[in-house]
Formats: sequence, C-alpha cells, structure tokens
Amino acid sequence: MAKKEENNLDELYGEDYKTALRLANEIFPEFSSVVKSIIYFGSSSRKKAARGDIDVLIIFNDANVISDKDFKMYFSKKVDEAVKKVDERLHVNVVTLTVFFENLINAEPVVMNVLRDGVALIDTGFFAPLKILLLKGKLKPSAEAILNSAARVDAHTIMSKLNLLSAFQELYLSMLDAAQATIMAYGAVAPSPEKVPDLLKGIKIPASQITNFRKMQLVFKKVEHRELNKMTGKEYDAYKKKAESFNKLMEAKLRKKI
Repeated sequence: MAKKEENNLDELYGEDYKTALRLANEIFPEFSSVVKSIIYFGSSSRKKAARGDIDVLIIFNDANVISDKDFKMYFSKKVDEAVKKVDERLHVNVVTLTVFFENLINAEPVVMNVLRDGVALIDTGFFAPLKILLLKGKLKPSAEAILNSAARVDAHTIMSKLNLLSAFQELYLSMLDAAQATIMAYGAVAPSPEKVPDLLKGIKIPASQITNFRKMQLVFKKVEHRELNKMTGKEYDAYKKKAESFNKLMEAKLRKKI
C-alpha cells in the first residue's frame, strides 16, 4: 500500500510542500497501479527556500505500458490538468522506472540529488529504501559510471570555449546593429559591415570607439574563419566592456535623431 507522507514535513518545508502534496493526492488515486513514487525535490525542498517553481518528480512503472501511447498521452493530460487545478508554479517531471534505474546504475548526479534531497509525497515502498541505501553509503557508482563522467569533462571544456566564442560573436553583432541603426538615423543607407567604420567618422564618433569597433570586427572575422578557436574569460570580459561602451554611445547618438 502506498504511504502518504503527512507528518510534520509541512512545517519543515513550508507552503510549497503542501502544494506539492495536494498535486500528489490529485494524481495518485487514479494511477495507483502504475505510480511508484511522487517526489518533492529541487531547491524548494531544501527547507523553506525562496518561493519559485515547485519541482515534483513522478516515477511510474512502465513494464505494462511501455508501448501504450494512448495511456502516456492520457497520463500527461491528467498531470497537466492537476497542475492547472492546484498551482501553475508546479513543475512536474515524469520518468519511467526503467530510466530511473538506468540513471541510478550510472550514478547520474540528477538522480543522486533527487535521492539525497527529495521528499516522498507518496511512496509505494520504492523510494524510501533507495534513500536509506544512499545515506548509508551503499549506493556507489560503478567503474563504468566514473569513466563516463570523466569522459564528459573534455566535452564540457570544449563547449565552454565554444560558448565564449559564440558569446563574443553576439557582442560584435550587437555593436554592428547599433552602428547601422545610428548611421541610418543620420540619413545614410544601412552600410555593409566593412563600410561602418568610415561612416562612423562621418557622424563624428570618437576615434577610440571606431578603433574598438575595428578591433572587434577583426576578432569576429578570425572566429568566423576559425583562425581563432579559443578565448579566455578575461578576454571576453574586456570585449564585453568595449561593446557596452560602444552601444551606450550609439544609443545616445540615436536618441538625438529620433
């Protein structure tokens, strides 16, 4: 029989816990044959955190409904209806039992965090034993899980570098848009990027700002042509300051003409 957690947890976790519990009680009666656990988790479960989204995880046994698309659609519909009825701040994640166990075996950090910090709203005897095993140090990652996690380090590092380059490109494009808009406001047709510096001179933009634009444009081309494939956070911050200063000036010039 499912156990509904209704002790002093509402006092410990506040109103959001009560809201999550109401949602669980809306969903579980109709789906008691397939729902294994309904868990209150996330930052809101860490003892009266600031109110925001209320995270709830529903784990259901997919052994009998693994290919039943109609059931899954119906289940999703009923969850959505329950959220609208109770509180639209509720953010519900639905995961199958097989996926949950697969992630558990691989020691996925998200699952471990749910076990560590999550609070069972409704449990059929599934979640609580796993939580106890984790707290006792019995759930340990396999060698494969450790290697998989380590293998992701390089990928994340590469992506962080690419994201900085992408962020830089957005900085330059913001400067280009600001410059073209200002130049058009002063009566010229929108120029090509290469012509922008010369036209900025014509509307009396300080030479230092035009130099900054040229430098940003040069770096942008190097990134675009893959001549530059990495950028440090310090370099990005310096470019960001240049872009913000330039755009602020363009905005001031633009306001004088509009």
